[in-house]
Amino acid sequence: MMKYILIFIYIAISILLFVLNWDLFTTIVSFDMVVGTFNTLPFLALQIFGGIILGLFAFFDGVKDLKREVKINEMQNTIITMKKDAEIEALKKVYNAKIHEKKPEISPSASSEENN
Repeated sequence: MMKYILIFIYIAISILLFVLNWDLFTTIVSFDMVVGTFNTLPFLALQIFGGIILGLFAFFDGVKDLKREVKINEMQNTIITMKKDAEIEALKKVYNAKIHEKKPEISPSASSEENN
């Protein structure tokens, strides 16, 4: 959310500077480079360059937030799986305890009396 506020503030300041300093932004300056002379609007180019840098910051910040959310979801899924496994193990222990508790013991003398 903070990145969007920064972008809107940057755009608002850029528009304000552009409106209040119209002559400064529309001044064409010649730059003599090695490959030739370039005529450009330096302050407008500077504002566009700053906007691109701020946009890249917002993009990479969004990617970082997305990665953090993915890690949080993976950890939550791991916790849920571990809780389910622990609950299944507890139910197995209870089930095994009930089976051993209710198993009737047959003595050899009782089985010989039934056969007669």
